Amino acid sequence: MPNLLNSYKILEFTGVRGCGKTSLCLASAQSITHCDEKNIVLPLIQTDPRLALTGVRPHVIDEWADLPNLQEFAYRETSDFGEFLFTSSRRTEESTRYVMTRQSRGARIKMHTLTLAEIGASDKSVSLSGLFRGEFDPRRSTTSLGSIASLMYAGGWPQTIGMDSAAAHAVASMHIESLLAGEVEAAGRKEATARRVLRAVCSNVGNDFTYDALADLMAEDGEKVPSRNTVTGYLRTFEELFLVDRIDGWDAPVRAKSRVKIKPRYIPCDASLGPVVCRWRQGDITSDARLFMAGLRALVGHDLQAYAGTISPGHAPRLCYYADADGLAVDYVLLSDDGRWAAFNVEIGEAQVAASIKRLERLKKKVANGGELQGPEFTAVILASTPHSHRDTATGTYIVPVTSLTV
Repeated sequence: MPNLLNSYKILEFTGVRGCGKTSLCLASAQSITHCDEKNIVLPLIQTDPRLALTGVRPHVIDEWADLPNLQEFAYRETSDFGEFLFTSSRRTEESTRYVMTRQSRGARIKMHTLTLAEIGASDKSVSLSGLFRGEFDPRRSTTSLGSIASLMYAGGWPQTIGMDSAAAHAVASMHIESLLAGEVEAAGRKEATARRVLRAVCSNVGNDFTYDALADLMAEDGEKVPSRNTVTGYLRTFEELFLVDRIDGWDAPVRAKSRVKIKPRYIPCDASLGPVVCRWRQGDITSDARLFMAGLRALVGHDLQAYAGTISPGHAPRLCYYADADGLAVDYVLLSDDGRWAAFNVEIGEAQVAASIKRLERLKKKVANGGELQGPEFTAVILASTPHSHRDTATGTYIVPVTSLTV
């Protein structure tokens, strides 16, 4: 945070409500305006938005999304670095022309719920940024599938730090239920329908997000399946509220680009979202391979996004997936804005590693045959459980437990 405060005049922190945006800002700020206090504060600043900027600086403007012109006033008033810290739990894409011409003075930081490294569940022996530099220190690992299920069940909400998985899950459940009853309904959506669509999303992580696939999952509850337009609208609302993260298909520079799938997929904002909305018990996760893989892909995707976002804030590698009509699928691809890339598959254990490496090697060959892009900086298979992190001698692919990853 100090480096950002000394480099930009305005910082904007976005992310799902409850991920810790305000707490992070208050650790550096001197004052705050709560724009979501609807009885007194919001009516006042709607009348005179400049009141929201009043306070000792650095000053936090919390949940400002209902005041679209507020950032313009802030940019007009800033004269020094680190003056204003904006937070929003709703996506705010529209900016005035004035703000757009001055955005080099500000930075937008996407925040996530806590990673395994942040909650102390990772030994931090494998650094994502280190892998990009070719640094790797193999270590032994003792993580069990049961402990991974516990981590999915608890999630990474900051308010649950120090709790056991059952207590953390109870808190996560109350928070997610309040988001569905509050934020989602305030956006004009029905809580019951939102829950059904979210259940389908959380059960389908890592697979194509076609309407038919989601409809089949929603049909399992025996109720009428919402229309295609309804499902699309709910997905848009979830994305606006940061309840899900959109993962686009990589339009890779391969020869047969027309065969590449680029439609978006979605992962939940936190691994606990699936167990909560799907009513999974902790034991259900380890007894059903489909549920476990959906939760594991959500957990890995969440942490990859968070770690990548801290490598270079504002210029973080973009997380995508790769799939094509030839049946090749790779779970995640990190694309840097300088052309570098890395590819990841997510598996349960060592028994799946050989086949997973073959898929990564096929992707490398397809990109090489395309002739437009260098090979990856590295490829990796992220496992739920393995005795130790290591490197495949034939291909150089890293095999790493998710509980060893860090930034």
